[in-house]
Amino acid sequence: MQKKPCKNEPLKRKNPERDNYPHFRRYNKSKHPALITGEYSIEEYNYRKVMHNEKDGRHLNEIVSPNPNKFDNKPMYIAKRVRHDEKKNFSTWKYPWKYKE
Repeated sequence: MQKKPCKNEPLKRKNPERDNYPHFRRYNKSKHPALITGEYSIEEYNYRKVMHNEKDGRHLNEIVSPNPNKFDNKPMYIAKRVRHDEKKNFSTWKYPWKYKE
């Protein structure tokens, strides 16, 4: 008999490549893009904030040059701190942008 996975238990998949991490999705709480880096659990994503500021509080952000968004002239910065939130707070579609780690 198989054990039902817990909400906070890491997700184990047979084919993890199908999700293609990292990718960008819209974070519905802030109405800004977010870089999805993986899955925290079955119901949550790991993500990093996307912004135009060099700093996030007192922390320096990583610059992405050139900006993957062709319609934006400002440089893109991504926070180094990884956060997690429920999948329902992100859009179902992905931005067509590419991120190289």
